[in-house]
Amino acid sequence: MSAKFGHASRMAHLRLASLVKAQNKTGSDGDASKFENETVEFANALGVLSDGVAFVLATAQHERSFGPALIWAMQNKANALRLFSDQRAGDLARIARYFQFDSKVFEVDASNVARVAEPIAVDYRETSAADEMFANFIRSAGADVVSEHGVITGEVFGLEVCRVVHDASRSTGTELAEAGRLEIGVGAHDRETFKLLHGQTATVEALRDVVSDVAARRVVGAQTHPLNQLARERLLRHIVCQSPQLVGAKSLQFAQPPLERKGLKESVPCCAVGESLGGEKIVVVFSIGVDPDVVSFGADARGQLNRSAELVLVMPSRDILPVVERVAQLLERPARFVGVDVLNESNRA
Repeated sequence: MSAKFGHASRMAHLRLASLVKAQNKTGSDGDASKFENETVEFANALGVLSDGVAFVLATAQHERSFGPALIWAMQNKANALRLFSDQRAGDLARIARYFQFDSKVFEVDASNVARVAEPIAVDYRETSAADEMFANFIRSAGADVVSEHGVITGEVFGLEVCRVVHDASRSTGTELAEAGRLEIGVGAHDRETFKLLHGQTATVEALRDVVSDVAARRVVGAQTHPLNQLARERLLRHIVCQSPQLVGAKSLQFAQPPLERKGLKESVPCCAVGESLGGEKIVVVFSIGVDPDVVSFGADARGQLNRSAELVLVMPSRDILPVVERVAQLLERPARFVGVDVLNESNRA
């Protein structure tokens, strides 16, 4: 293979060539040079066309690879998509079911053998009754209570400022419900610093001070600051839930996303549920920035929250691209886009 590819890239090209060869049950060892010339790298994936079929190998961010793969297939006028992944293939197979496009997801093992992935259900974790007791504490300090995947946090204008955490058992690594406690801070490092300065026990007064400071930085029109550059999609959700008429809704409430957010700095869509002005149930997904997977994310969210609801995708107008709108038309029930330009996007970091 040409030296223009790094080692990891060369290996990925070879893996994809082998997978396509196995699917087609044709070809020879000499196909490697063909794939080097024809394989395209895009959005944490590799893709190649063969007889009208788009073969795509996800190489990173596997759980969010279906949307980019589908867009690549559409742009190359493929009539089918075969997506290979060695991680989260069951989640991808679940997402593929929401689209009216000939798609199959394959789980790839360590030997580079691909098997059709079976859709798996989202494994939701319920918050414990003990953790729920922290909700009133969080509200009394002026923060919004957010419950996602078994974890309770407090948010101010969409930014997490506290979290119920659990000590891990040294013997088993499992979390102990009885060890739950509220920690104050924006992110894990800030929570550790806060404990060093203020002690292990969170107080309402201390949380109120943090809420006040963060709120001053997160209001629309505030001067650019690190605190208003994080979780901007959640800031958008907060604003729209306060004024649901912006998206043609009568009422909206925060809702759990289909997959757990990995960290505070990860920019991923967030969700709400509610009722439209016409009385129809809606699932609303909020996003900031161009996101080729936002329709897949939204379809998965609707599938978990209310499959019969209308899906509304909310983002700044400039982030609504024609290709993403075309993806939305492939859903069993197409999604509606709403551009909401309440954030000062010129101040984005």
